[in-house]
Amino acid sequence: MIEYDEHPSKAAAWRKGRFVVLPDAELEDCTVWVAAEVNSSTSISWEGLLARRLGDGRARMCAVPFWVYDLNLGDEVAVMDSAEGAAVVTAVVVDGGNYTFRVRFEDAADDDVRWRDLMVDLEPFDCWFDVRSPTFVALSAPSAHAQAVADYLADREQHGELLFETGRSAPQPNS
Repeated sequence: MIEYDEHPSKAAAWRKGRFVVLPDAELEDCTVWVAAEVNSSTSISWEGLLARRLGDGRARMCAVPFWVYDLNLGDEVAVMDSAEGAAVVTAVVVDGGNYTFRVRFEDAADDDVRWRDLMVDLEPFDCWFDVRSPTFVALSAPSAHAQAVADYLADREQHGELLFETGRSAPQPNS
């Protein structure tokens, strides 16, 4: 069964004591669809991500993927319109140099703020976040800080505070 998961929230970060929206996300003008690798615990087949069209057949990712691997915030992608008119990603054309991490907080309640605390903690590393729920956050780190972010998340995971994974299947920071 084909299923779709669109998350139209805009990537944001904690900067100088307040939330700010990613400037490129403020200029987003489309949702692009990407085939997601699915495991047995989820039925997501397509992930819809905010993007900004750059011209015919190109767009820049303005969102941090929750399900798709090897696609990152800031990547330039080739797109084609499906028969239904939806923009579908066919390839990454230019790697934006960012690294995606996905973080889960177990046993979180609706009023849990650990996702916000994580944003504050990672402010020095210039990370951007997409928050799906208090229990599930996707974050993007620039390549210059990716290893430090991976180390920070690994340390927190070793202390039982969260679970994380990287969103790149190619060479990446230690996870």
